[in-house]
Amino acid sequence: GLVLYSDGLVEAHNLEGEMFGFPHLRQLLAAKKDQSKRLAEPIAQFLIEELASYTGPGWEQEDDVTLVTLEYLAAEGPALSAVEQATAGETWNLLAEFSLPSEPGNELQAMEEVALIVQTTPLPKERLERLKTAVAETTMNAMEHGNRYRDDLPVDIEVWASQSALKVLITDHGANQVIPEPEAPDLEAKLAGLQSPRGWGLFLIKNMVDEMNVYTDEIHHTVELIFKLDEGDRA
Repeated sequence: GLVLYSDGLVEAHNLEGEMFGFPHLRQLLAAKKDQSKRLAEPIAQFLIEELASYTGPGWEQEDDVTLVTLEYLAAEGPALSAVEQATAGETWNLLAEFSLPSEPGNELQAMEEVALIVQTTPLPKERLERLKTAVAETTMNAMEHGNRYRDDLPVDIEVWASQSALKVLITDHGANQVIPEPEAPDLEAKLAGLQSPRGWGLFLIKNMVDEMNVYTDEIHHTVELIFKLDEGDRA
């Protein structure tokens, strides 16, 4: 919240001639924040009562005392996606995790290893092909743009399964890179220089999966690919 006040509050004196002052005001507001039993009490009313207690009976008001308070509520979180709703309450189990050096061609190894790992799940064949494509494209992006093909920076891959979905996490060391929102490629716009010649990979990945999420921390950049197990082929 925010408290606006006139100087009639902080410059008020008690019977001993001591000023109410800003440090005292700050202490009162800090104490109020820590005392949950008083949180429901309006801040303005709280300060008026504290001022009366400080100045004592018979106080002669020296200046106007004006208080304005602004309080805000935290915004609600984003609505759950369709996949999050479908998997709510389900347990995610780690099927496997492995790392690969950032070397050209290792995206194919990542694709094949993930395909072998998910053989234990009821993922339909046509959706398996989309999973392989998405994993290969995402791993290639992680090696090329995230790790800049540095052989000392691996790509880490995790495969998880719940009762109704699969997710693959692909992590690189490109925390500072900005991942643009996938844009539908327009060949004429690309040829005319109105659209970046790149961007096909992100568009392809986005359309291969049921959901794609991106996470970053101070070091890493992770792309999460999610696939439902109980849905037919997507258009």
